[in-house]
Amino acid sequence: MDKRYYNRYKSLLEKLNYTYKGYNVKYLVPGYFTFLFSDDALSARDVFKEFYIGTQITDLSKVLESKSNSVISFLIDRDDYKDLANSVKAIYPDSSIVKLSGLPNKKVSFLSFSYIKHLLKATKLIFTRSIEESFMTKLFLVGLITKLFNQIYALEKASFPENIKRYICFNAAYKEESLLTLYFKNRGIETISMQHGIFCDFKLIIPFDYINFDNMIADKLLCWGQSTVDYLTSKGIDQSRLILMGNPKYKDLTIEHVDQSFTKCLVLLGRAIYIPSNEKLLLLLKEFNKKHNNKILFYIKKHPFLMDVEHKSFASISDNMIFLGREHSVQEVLRSDMVNFTIAVNTTAYYESLALGKISLRWSESENEEFIGMDDKFVNLSEFESKLKEFSEKPETEVRQEMKDIIKYVFNPELT
Repeated sequence: MDKRYYNRYKSLLEKLNYTYKGYNVKYLVPGYFTFLFSDDALSARDVFKEFYIGTQITDLSKVLESKSNSVISFLIDRDDYKDLANSVKAIYPDSSIVKLSGLPNKKVSFLSFSYIKHLLKATKLIFTRSIEESFMTKLFLVGLITKLFNQIYALEKASFPENIKRYICFNAAYKEESLLTLYFKNRGIETISMQHGIFCDFKLIIPFDYINFDNMIADKLLCWGQSTVDYLTSKGIDQSRLILMGNPKYKDLTIEHVDQSFTKCLVLLGRAIYIPSNEKLLLLLKEFNKKHNNKILFYIKKHPFLMDVEHKSFASISDNMIFLGREHSVQEVLRSDMVNFTIAVNTTAYYESLALGKISLRWSESENEEFIGMDDKFVNLSEFESKLKEFSEKPETEVRQEMKDIIKYVFNPELT
C-alpha cells in the first residue's frame, strides 16, 4: 500500500502538537489538510487566500444563540447533508440546526493587537519545529493557524448559554466543527458526531477520508449499522462511544421488489482520485452497448465533489449514455423508475442503491475501499456480462434477501 500521503500527514500533525487556550492545534487542522493527500504544490494564491480568510472568520458565536437543549450543525451546503441533519433532529427533537456556511463573517483587523500576536505565535510554531515542508507550504500553515487562533480568541470571548446540553455535528473531524467540538468538550457538554460515510480498510492508498477515523474527537458517534460498531471496536474504539441508530434517511424503508431486467442503469462514479478508473469503466460500458446494440440506457452520475466537466464527454445519444447534472440527486433517481440497477465506483452510494431496492454491481478495477457487499464485482467486459446474467437469472427472493442482509448490517438494524 502507498502510504506516502498518510505518512506526510502524520509527520506534520506530530509537529503541530501545541495547545492554545485549551485547544490542541493537531485536532483542529486535519480537515484543512486535503493538500497533503496529493502531489500538487500550494501556490502563492493559496497562501494569500488563507491569510485573507484569517481576517474574515466565520462568526461561530452565532451557534451559541440557540434556545434549544441540543445544537446540530453541518458545514457544507448540500441537500443530502441538510437531510441527514433533519433526520437526526427527529431523534433529538429539542434541537436547532445551524448551517455553518450560512453564518456571517466576523472581520479581524490585520493591524489589531490580537491578530499580530496570533500571526507571530503561528510563525514561531511553524518555523521552529523542523517541519519538512516547502517554504510555500509553511507560509500557508502560518496563515491557517493564525486563522484558527483568531477563531478561538473570538469564540472564547462569547457568552456561553446554560441551556445547551448537547452538540451534534455532521463531522467532528472537519474544519469549524472540530473547533466547536473542542469548545463544547472543554465545557463538559456532550459532543456527538454523525456517521456520513463507511468506515473500512483501504487496499491501495490511504485517502483524506481517513481523518474521520484518525481524528474522532467527539465523545460519541451516531453509527449507521452494526458493521460500523464491529469495525471501530476492532480498531480499539470503546463501544460505549458508539450509538447504534441506523442511517436515519433509510430507517423506514423496506425492500419489497427487485427489478432484474437490467435495462436502465445509474452509473455512480467515484471521486477525484478515481477519475482514471471512472473513465475505464465508461469506455467499457460504451463497448458493451456497441456489442449489444445499445441494450442498456446508462445514466452517468458524477461524484458530488467533481466538476461537471469531468466525464461529460462520454455522454452520447448514439451510445445510449446520458449525463445527469447536479439538478438530479442520487436519491431522487434511485427512488424513481428511471433506473432498475446501478454500477458503483468506490462510493457509499452502493449501499443507498441496495437500500432502495436496486441491485448494484461494483466496478473494482482500482478498488481501494474494502466494502462489505454481495458477490457483485467485475473488472472487465466479460465479467460484467457474467454478472448481468447471474443476477437476472437468480430467484428474486434470494437476491432480495441478500440485499436485506447487507443493508440490515450496514445501514438499517431494524430492517425486516
